[in-house]
Amino acid sequence: MTAAEKLPALVLESPSEDGHAEAAADRAETIIVMAKEPVPGRVKTRLQSVFTPGQASRLAAAALDDTLEAVRHTPVRRRILAWEGNPAGRGAGFEVIDQGSGGLGDRLGRALDRALADSPGPIMVIAMDTPQVTRQLLQTSWDGADAVIGLTEDGGYWTIGLRRGPAAEVFAAVPMSTDRTGAAQLARLLDLGYTVKLLPPLRDVDTPGDAAALADQYPDLAFSCTHRMITAGNPTGLGPAEDLRMIFDHAYGGLPLRAATDVGVDPLRVSADLWRRPADAVDRLVVARCQAPVLDLGCGPGRMVAALTESGRSALGVDLSAAAVEASLRRGAPALRRDVTGPLPGEGRWGTVLLMDSNLGLGGDADGLLRRCMSLVTAGGLIICETDPEPAVDRTHRVLLTAGSVSGYVRWAQIGADALGERARRLNLMVNERWSAGGRTFVALRTL
Repeated sequence: MTAAEKLPALVLESPSEDGHAEAAADRAETIIVMAKEPVPGRVKTRLQSVFTPGQASRLAAAALDDTLEAVRHTPVRRRILAWEGNPAGRGAGFEVIDQGSGGLGDRLGRALDRALADSPGPIMVIAMDTPQVTRQLLQTSWDGADAVIGLTEDGGYWTIGLRRGPAAEVFAAVPMSTDRTGAAQLARLLDLGYTVKLLPPLRDVDTPGDAAALADQYPDLAFSCTHRMITAGNPTGLGPAEDLRMIFDHAYGGLPLRAATDVGVDPLRVSADLWRRPADAVDRLVVARCQAPVLDLGCGPGRMVAALTESGRSALGVDLSAAAVEASLRRGAPALRRDVTGPLPGEGRWGTVLLMDSNLGLGGDADGLLRRCMSLVTAGGLIICETDPEPAVDRTHRVLLTAGSVSGYVRWAQIGADALGERARRLNLMVNERWSAGGRTFVALRTL
């Protein structure tokens, strides 16, 4: 029997008045997000006919963040992030698994079969290309169907779901990333005897035209905000490092810095006064615990470097902001303008690396930053971190920073002392000391 003869096995979506299906009991109980690290040059390459690799990667990261937020707000039993690369703090609320090797069909089949083996109930898998996906769509009733599929306007599909396996055979011989992938996948499901429900079609983000259309139609998405900043010629479209450099240049130059998140939390605990004034008694307690030489990452105008130097300890500050480095040098505190992810002087020979204020959360990838610190210190060296006052908090925020006319979104992690201790154990770091003073909390980690 041909696929066409099996079309009566299709169940068409009947949208409610607001355009979405009513939530029902027969719906996905597990959602898998297939995604990869948004590395410039490796994601959204078709966008690069208009955007730079860095801009395309920012758009990909924003689309992924929107997708993950939609899944986090969907009441399911299990959320899985099937990841390629470094999840960089994006796995909160998800089980993170590795996609493994092979083509897209191989990886989809493997992820679904793994979930089907462990979880009862229907399972849906989506990618990171449809930032407009909603909780309502993800809660669509399956109406007893064996499978669901949501097609895309370019001939692909944005979601596929199975009630039973094996999943690997569902993707066998289906050509991926073509303008007939969706039709071929639907035909494959029908050939295997699945009853299939069609979900509403969506437009995925592949081309600059797709990106512009989605940004216009869904203006409140993180993806849309990022697209507006880039296409408006805002310098913050250049990438996360440039965002931070330009924004903090303005702030260190005297303009007020504001930080805002959608939950009203300021993980940066912004205080220009703290940056500009000399080290206080709480700072000097940190200085007393440092073993020289000391590298202060994100040193700002150099208050800690100045205090370390005055104590007789050799120290160097590193910051993205030219204004911060100039301010540090003016107060006699040695500093260099560098990105912490790039080459730094004396790698592997520093006695202590400092992450003061909220710098532990820089970029939203605390584990990655701690690994970088481990590569900088000598064996048995210290990594001293200032942590969030709430001990158990471990959450990554999208923060809108504004200083003067420059603004942009950055990722910043909010991590308490208990949460840092858990991360340290996973990284084979020893918690050497933990203390609080003046309403601030610190943890000293030692490499083994």
